[in-house]
Amino acid sequence: MKLKDYVSYMELQHDEDPLYIFDDKFGESAPTLLEDYSVPHLFQEDFFEIMDYDQRPAFRWLIIGPERSGASWHVDPGLTSAWNTLLCGRKRWAMYPPGRVPGGVTVHVSDEDGDVDIETPTSLQWWLDIYPNLAEHEKPLECTQLPGETIFVPSGWWHCVLNLDMTIAVTQNFVNQSNFKHVCLDMAPGYCHKGVCRAGLLAAPDKSIRDIENLPSITSRWNHSDMARKEKRLKSSEPIRTSNNANQCSAFEFSDVHENLGDQVFSYDIDFLSQFLEKEKDHYSSVWSPTNSIGQREAREWLRRLWVLKPELRELIWKGACLAINVDKWYSCLEEISACHSLPPPSEDEKLPVGTGSNPGQPKENALLILKA
Repeated sequence: MKLKDYVSYMELQHDEDPLYIFDDKFGESAPTLLEDYSVPHLFQEDFFEIMDYDQRPAFRWLIIGPERSGASWHVDPGLTSAWNTLLCGRKRWAMYPPGRVPGGVTVHVSDEDGDVDIETPTSLQWWLDIYPNLAEHEKPLECTQLPGETIFVPSGWWHCVLNLDMTIAVTQNFVNQSNFKHVCLDMAPGYCHKGVCRAGLLAAPDKSIRDIENLPSITSRWNHSDMARKEKRLKSSEPIRTSNNANQCSAFEFSDVHENLGDQVFSYDIDFLSQFLEKEKDHYSSVWSPTNSIGQREAREWLRRLWVLKPELRELIWKGACLAINVDKWYSCLEEISACHSLPPPSEDEKLPVGTGSNPGQPKENALLILKA
């Protein structure tokens, strides 16, 4: 469809769910548009920039839509964060922190591959049919975005958008120091954690994992052994009251939003989330989930480049690599090989496996000769 035809459609349409443009190739088809804006200074750090352009996942979109169009409830892929800047029109936003499935939304998590299917009404339907029936403490954080304003969507947060007028916006997803470990967790092989992480379901009130397992309102809906379907589902449930412990929050300080979201404090703490990883999973021979943001080889190469080019962040990168590719286990094997054959230990630059080739890594030529022998 040509742009002039879409403009005519926007002016004439009376659709209940109008066509909505999400163009992730506008930078390639019209590169001069990229010269018309710069990334807001708060969001300029993006670890995916270090990847070759043809390997990085889609990350920026030009968004155009008429009134009544919008994005239904979802969590952004790969546990990335996002910013959205509005150029014209008005957008109505609603947001819930991780752990709060919006009313009227059902999440299915597949036993087969951990894939997530979200049943949700359209944005317009939700605002018209669900929102008016919510109790005050169940209502989301909400605002109307005006031209020139930028919205930040933290990793794992549910959000829903309704265009009140014809709108044009630019948005980008990114990985920085604040969400890096969450993105690495999402890349890890296996599926026990994946769907519930991506849907924001693993985030829970300030409880230990044992406490969470004893809460049927959270866990039994996806762990019940008698389920006939090879699928696990969770619907919006009553909020769980907890004491105030905002130190557990990694995205926002929640003290300002308790009035809107009740007395709950939700945690999206990486240590809690990582308890759901399959500990015995071999990160190098396991099937890489097709719903990962990048492939396994690309993930290794991305982490390796970060390790070499950002030495000041190696503590953070190591923690992320342990989640994504189990690099601590790999490095222990390498140290054992070196010690067994009286070889010098790997240097600091050689601690992460490279991403190219069919093998998980080639950090040291003499170690390879040992393995070959």
